[in-house]
Amino acid sequence: MVLEDKFRLSAFKALTSIIFGLLLGIAAGLIGVGGGEFRMPVLLYVVGLPVVSAIAVNLLVGLLTVTVSFLRRFQLGLLNGHSINVALAMSATSIVGAYFGALLTGKIPEKPLKRTLAVFLVVVGLKIGLEPFVEFPVAFTFTWGVTEEILLAALIGLAIGIISGSLGVAGGEFRIPALIYLFGLDIIAAGTTSLLVSIPTVASGFLKHHNMGHMNKNVGVVAITMGAGSVVGAFIGASYAGVVEKEVLKVLLGVILVLATVRMITKP
Repeated sequence: MVLEDKFRLSAFKALTSIIFGLLLGIAAGLIGVGGGEFRMPVLLYVVGLPVVSAIAVNLLVGLLTVTVSFLRRFQLGLLNGHSINVALAMSATSIVGAYFGALLTGKIPEKPLKRTLAVFLVVVGLKIGLEPFVEFPVAFTFTWGVTEEILLAALIGLAIGIISGSLGVAGGEFRIPALIYLFGLDIIAAGTTSLLVSIPTVASGFLKHHNMGHMNKNVGVVAITMGAGSVVGAFIGASYAGVVEKEVLKVLLGVILVLATVRMITKP
């Protein structure tokens, strides 16, 4: 489907795109998420893009955001060999999962799936966000061998990929808690690892939409302006990822997970 040229660009929309791109890029780079859940309302209801164009722009801006965030974190030494092994295993199966998730769109009962995921996000978000203030008892500790860890990472990547493909989300909100609680990564390493996994996943989604003609000249200008703001913001946020106290990052991540829940269950 080739996009009809109904969207009209204005100076206000371009400026809005830059400002929101910058602010959301800072938060995304700091935490290690793509920020797509929070860009979509801006693209749809403030900028006024058609849905298919908003998705394409969101994916492109998300790709720029996660790439710059990851490269900056990598430059600062916020990724280790353990994280790379987990990320590579997750990336391979996430791409496959996202493909099959897209094929299953409309075939999986969406409301029960969203409710289940919403409960998960709220519970995990509250736990992570309250950890700096409340001491939770440790229920389980996991110790994996190398082979077991790679297999587990592959399975989680596949599952989150299917969720991402079917619901149109990047999956960082599900991936980071798994990396923290199942693989024992701290919040900084988990965010950096999640960013690395997000790059090929988001890239494949954007290429699909681009090939389907979901971007025209005016829509492309929105993508460029918001992308420019997001790149600057992501660089700034990622630069402070290793400086800001981990407790503060946990509170921010907890808030993002709860807000992502609201966005997921209310979006059309």
